[in-house]
Amino acid sequence: MFGKKPKAPVEEPNSHVLVITGDLNMNYQIIDSVFAMDNHAEGIFSSADPGKAFAGVRAQLREKALEKGGNAVVNCMFEYRVSVGQGLLGAKQVMEIFAYGTVVRTV
Repeated sequence: MFGKKPKAPVEEPNSHVLVITGDLNMNYQIIDSVFAMDNHAEGIFSSADPGKAFAGVRAQLREKALEKGGNAVVNCMFEYRVSVGQGLLGAKQVMEIFAYGTVVRTV
């Protein structure tokens, strides 16, 4: 009744491209390795959101897989760090996520 209305789920572009931290239980051809990085900084009324940074990294990995002719990124590794950036009102927290994996095409 009161408060924020729940948002309808938005399907991500290229969501058919798998981004997984393990191996794929199918036959596939290895194409190349890819790297991605994204960040999210705190705003005036919000803190740094690791979920938004992760979604950005995952979207980049999917896009790079498609550019290379793949349909999955396997054995992905994700790392993060919290850093301090310069904001309008002084220092602000920034969540950075780095990821890499192997682009493959299932056969």
